[in-house]
Amino acid sequence: MYPEMSSLAAGSFHIWMTYALVIVAILGFAIDRIKVEITALVLLVALLLLFELIPLRSPDGKILLDTKDLLAGFANPALIAVLALLVLGNGLWRAGALDWVIKQLFQRTGKSYKGAIFICFVAVFIASPFVNNTPVVVIFIPILETIVQRFSKSPSSVMMSLSFIAILAGMTTLVGSSTNLLVSGTMVELGQKPLEFFGFFVPGLVLASVGLMYLWVATPYLLPRRSSPAQRFMSGNHRRFITQFTVGNETKLIGARICFNLLSIRGARLILVLRGEQRLVPPYQDLEIHEGDTLIVMGTHDALAEAQTKFPKLIFATSGKRGHTSSREEKALLANDQVVVEIMVAPGSQLVGQSIEEANFRSRYGCLVLGVEQHSGITRILTGRTLLEGDVLVVQGDREVVERMRKHSGVVVLDGTARPLPGAQAAKMAGAIFVGVVLLSVSGLLPIAAAAVFGVMLMLLTGVLTLEQAVNSLDRQIYLMVGASLALGLAMLKSGAAAYLADGVIGLIGNAGPAVILSMLFLLIAILTNVLSNNATAILFTPVSIELATGLDADPMPFALAVLFGANCSFATPIGYQTNLLVMGPGYYRFSDFARVGLPLIVILWATFSIFMPWYYGF
Repeated sequence: MYPEMSSLAAGSFHIWMTYALVIVAILGFAIDRIKVEITALVLLVALLLLFELIPLRSPDGKILLDTKDLLAGFANPALIAVLALLVLGNGLWRAGALDWVIKQLFQRTGKSYKGAIFICFVAVFIASPFVNNTPVVVIFIPILETIVQRFSKSPSSVMMSLSFIAILAGMTTLVGSSTNLLVSGTMVELGQKPLEFFGFFVPGLVLASVGLMYLWVATPYLLPRRSSPAQRFMSGNHRRFITQFTVGNETKLIGARICFNLLSIRGARLILVLRGEQRLVPPYQDLEIHEGDTLIVMGTHDALAEAQTKFPKLIFATSGKRGHTSSREEKALLANDQVVVEIMVAPGSQLVGQSIEEANFRSRYGCLVLGVEQHSGITRILTGRTLLEGDVLVVQGDREVVERMRKHSGVVVLDGTARPLPGAQAAKMAGAIFVGVVLLSVSGLLPIAAAAVFGVMLMLLTGVLTLEQAVNSLDRQIYLMVGASLALGLAMLKSGAAAYLADGVIGLIGNAGPAVILSMLFLLIAILTNVLSNNATAILFTPVSIELATGLDADPMPFALAVLFGANCSFATPIGYQTNLLVMGPGYYRFSDFARVGLPLIVILWATFSIFMPWYYGF
């Protein structure tokens, strides 16, 4: 039945060893106590040793799988695209490029969290049948990230639904998924009629609707509420700085509801608002920000730097009064050559005992103080507080300023803390680069992997991201897990393990009625598509489905659709579909999270398919 079957006898050892490694991989990735990286490396080493020490050969003696083939997955375009898109998303977040989009969204939802999420999901469901799933998910990941940050929600509560909704909607038309096109193309090669654009819209919509109802009802209980690194930071023992600034003519903040995550910046939280002689402390209820309010914020080094870039009209009060800053100085502080660095008040420094205002860092060093950490304890107000030996400050200036401070005996520049500060135009630049990447991908001028890598290069060249920030955006878990899993999938194909499994299952149900065969075909494909790639599964099983239909003297369409819908059921693992990989990092998911939510969804879709399709096609 399959081309590989001729070599099954010679490769039977490799088949059973591959099955064993599949079980090891599933257990290893599912057990949270075992690090994903360790499981991936063990799996990869086992595959390399197996196929190098005991080569898999064809009947004519040709080696079918070697080290080069097994390691090729680490250069897979889909994996490169995912990693590059993670970097692009980080650039958008750091530059605050989505503020305008979120503002427009909230104007139409009344600043409702559920309303904003609902509109995003509706847009995804409408767009995915007509645009490839990947760029749709790419667009909405940073938007959802910004929304959940503004409402202090967990990103894990929405990111998986984003991917699943795109997959479900993509099952309704010919161009909704690359899998659909592959099934249609394979049917043409086999002498069958190609699938029409809306030829399977009704059954696809039925399955998608059932899947959406499941997501709406079940995911609030099944999806983890996992905190982001920023939230873990705020509850940990990491260094925190206090900054104090006055709201000037900053339209991004005036009228905004006062809340913990007012600035929508990871690693920063509002702890107090001063309004004249009045102190506003949590809970803030329905209070709004007014011009002239003084905000006391606790944040990380990077969070304070981002606030300076994201809100250029804020008046930082830690270095003196507003009138002490001329328009020329303000322009210089927003230039592209600015650096943010940490300095420590040295023992015996003349700064000890002086307030931050009296120290006058602007005239003495030519820098702006963004925040301070006092070892005597966290203070809520900076004005009038005196500096002590060992206090650490976050300051901003150009590189010449940093070098001057290095030569000053009163302060110690902490090596390794300097970070370039994106210029005021970083948000526009980041947005333009991201839009360009999406357009290049959608238009077909460049594959999404090439377009995303090109976008990363532009963000580095324009200063939106530093090289260190870009590297820190990469996710080694995703890289190792996907690379090793692709090697395992290739081993299943080359050794004949996938074909052997399919042949065995089809042999068991070959004498059943058309409805039972159709149902079991769907289930088998839905299982394998989460271990192999969806496209490989579609190519492997489309000829099988046509052969089954011919043997039963039945319409080949429902059997081809069993392949199409089953191959799209990539819900149980993050490696099943590219959009799952895209949301794994932003959603802080583990391998087991996809199984917890995806397996029930597959079972529900299987039951729906098994009931609806025989009735719809008159079996």
